[in-house]
Amino acid sequence: MLHAQGVQAADQLQDVHTHLRELQQQERQIRQQLSDKSSQTVSEIARSGIPDSDTAQRPLPDLLQEATVLDTGAKYLDRLEELQHAVASLKQGLTNVQSTLNKRQWHEYLRAVLQEPLQRYSQVQQSSDSFMEVPSLGLPDRLIRRGSKCLSQGKQTQDELLNGLNECLTTLLKLCYWPPPLANDPNAKLNPNKRPRPSTEGLPGVSSADGHSEAPLEDLNCPGRGGQGEWGGFDGAGPAVLEGLQQCVYALLACQQGVLASVNFPLDLLPMLDVVQTITGPLLAKLRFHFASGRPTDRVDQPDWLFETAALATEEHLESFKALQPAVQSHGLDKVFYLPFEFARAMHAAVQTVLREHVLPRLSQQGTQDLWTFYADSAVAFEKRMAILRGIYIDDSQMDHDGPFAWGKGSCLELVFARDAWQDAWLRAEDQDGQEQLADILDRPNAWDPSPSVAENMPYQQTLQKGNSSGKVAWQEEFWPTTAAEYVLHLLWTLSKRALWLLDPESRQSYVAAVPKNMMRTFRNRLGRLAKTAEDLRNMASPQWIPKVSAYINTCHYLEHHLRQSHLPLLLMHDSASLAPSPDRTRESTPVPPSPNPQPPAFTPNNLHLASPADGQQHVRRPTDPQIRANGGAGVGAYEAEAAAVGSFWKKWSLKLARAVVWQFEMDSRSYRYKSHLAEFSMTSYDREEGEEVVSPQLQRALIGLDDAVKLLSASMDAVVFRETWKAIAVAINRHLYNEVATETKFSHQGGRQLACDVQTLFSVFQPYTLKPAAHFKELRDASLLLAMTPDMLHALTAALHSSDDAGLKQLKQAGVLRLSPDQAISIIDQRV
Repeated sequence: MLHAQGVQAADQLQDVHTHLRELQQQERQIRQQLSDKSSQTVSEIARSGIPDSDTAQRPLPDLLQEATVLDTGAKYLDRLEELQHAVASLKQGLTNVQSTLNKRQWHEYLRAVLQEPLQRYSQVQQSSDSFMEVPSLGLPDRLIRRGSKCLSQGKQTQDELLNGLNECLTTLLKLCYWPPPLANDPNAKLNPNKRPRPSTEGLPGVSSADGHSEAPLEDLNCPGRGGQGEWGGFDGAGPAVLEGLQQCVYALLACQQGVLASVNFPLDLLPMLDVVQTITGPLLAKLRFHFASGRPTDRVDQPDWLFETAALATEEHLESFKALQPAVQSHGLDKVFYLPFEFARAMHAAVQTVLREHVLPRLSQQGTQDLWTFYADSAVAFEKRMAILRGIYIDDSQMDHDGPFAWGKGSCLELVFARDAWQDAWLRAEDQDGQEQLADILDRPNAWDPSPSVAENMPYQQTLQKGNSSGKVAWQEEFWPTTAAEYVLHLLWTLSKRALWLLDPESRQSYVAAVPKNMMRTFRNRLGRLAKTAEDLRNMASPQWIPKVSAYINTCHYLEHHLRQSHLPLLLMHDSASLAPSPDRTRESTPVPPSPNPQPPAFTPNNLHLASPADGQQHVRRPTDPQIRANGGAGVGAYEAEAAAVGSFWKKWSLKLARAVVWQFEMDSRSYRYKSHLAEFSMTSYDREEGEEVVSPQLQRALIGLDDAVKLLSASMDAVVFRETWKAIAVAINRHLYNEVATETKFSHQGGRQLACDVQTLFSVFQPYTLKPAAHFKELRDASLLLAMTPDMLHALTAALHSSDDAGLKQLKQAGVLRLSPDQAISIIDQRV
């Protein structure tokens, strides 16, 4: 039998040599043709002055183009010859080691491959890349076909080596009893998630009768490790097997295109290692078997079972891959690839394969709102758990507050956007869930009450208490949030954290528009209807409605401020530049403390004896994926439009509330503006002496109502909102009394003093909230000063005003009249009798 195999191999070698001689003969012929043509062209160019030559009629650019094609053809032939030589050399090397592969002599095969064939494999790859860089446009079709054929032969020869190495790897893995069991605890349950599972009663494909049973991992288990014929790690089958595995990993790393150059790659573009995916392949098959083949563990309502099983298997076998790390070190790639992390990456990719092939298509057909949101929660929990296993380290604050999650790139949640049907179904479910939570918040009996306190662990809130021991009141505080305001902001925060797992800008914007923004739109509409109810009843300034409308206004002011704070991740949703890696960022190492035991020698092709990595072997852990960097300042986030909308809401309704208070003041002061009362200002006989005036009875009711309304506003509005509101009230009342009273009737000296008394009483309403209330009633204050002057002072001022503008302005300033112009002052003075 051995003699027959030898004869067959000899015949094959003779055929290869015969074919090679034929190709070389064809090459010589083509080279001669190109040489003749090149000589002819040069001669024609040299004889370009001969009139009867065809070349004399050809443009010079055409001749240059032809020369370029000839030069390209020469390069093409040189690269082709180089490729042919490399392919033939690799074929010869594989022929020399084929006998050891046929005899299943794995160690001899690996030793032989690591000598010449592996180097020749790289030469073929380099020659192929170099050959493909030469353009073939304009070359003869026969030559192009010959080049394509040679490329195909090179690929086939490379595949032959890869197949042999993978066959060797598979055999050695079987000797280690790989793959291991997915779970080692026979009592383990597949449902560790403490969140109540959604009801699946009546759903097709759910095996339990009530839709809530737990399925044990019985069919995922096998007896414990360490016994005869059981998985005990890559080093559990002995030094020889471990050495062979290290050699396989080394060879396959060298064969994977681009891996050896990946030390210069950006961190987010590092390739997956084919050898690790090959090793992980049997575990993927197990995951498919248990969670994508209709078994009891294949439950549409339990995606967390798949996540939990994969995470447990990763945690269980992660350390085993340290035994193969010396093969990576021998290539000098240990600062880029750490095999335990690469195993976790491969397991993460395996889970995504099952999700893409089976779980998500099934969920899109049968999934309800609860099932989709449960899938999202389970996926996020899985990503957080796998992040550390993949070598992506996050600090405690990120774990505690769930973000920012820039390291969620390519997450199982982002996988939903791979299909429009999955995306639409999930976004609808998330939107419905957000709307339900919003309705629950706004329907609470205490939704619009001032928040008694704010949780200390939420940095975007403040501790504000109404009537607390410190004596704080609303108008003295920057914010006076309602219970609804804090809950809505927290809901927006929670919904937005989902988007931090979607690093694709288009996916992130789709989610933000469909879920958080839509929730805020519903919130504004609901708030607008509540406020419109008070406006339609024309009772907004009543003691019953002022606290309610003020609560709506405070809520929007609070939300506007926090939507624009740069410390919130909400701002970073569509700032794609903030997600890009820093250009000056370099790989940093996180060394593990050295082991007290001496380290074994690293594996190299020339050092083929066993190399067992120590537990404390130093290696470089992969840095985290690009962190989200806050772009400080207001108006840079995805919620700028929402912040502007709620800001517009509170400004609009604070002005409406101010107008309602002013309207009520005007109604209560109607008798003060009646002609019968205005005529009293021109009377020259008053019962009271100067300085003994009291407020006009016709104005008392209006001032008392105004004082009550302003006090109620001060107890219901935060500082910013209240300041804007009472200033709007003051401006309107100033304009009203100036136009309707001060300029509409005649005043005696006593009547002027009475007006000044009424105006001072009006100022006292606003005295608790500003040091200079008169500064907000400038026209009314100046008019009352002029009308209350004695006749002598008024005569002197009138003379100065008529003499010149400068003298008049100087005299007005000395009298304390600062707002009115000389003409306006003369018009007021003319009202005196």
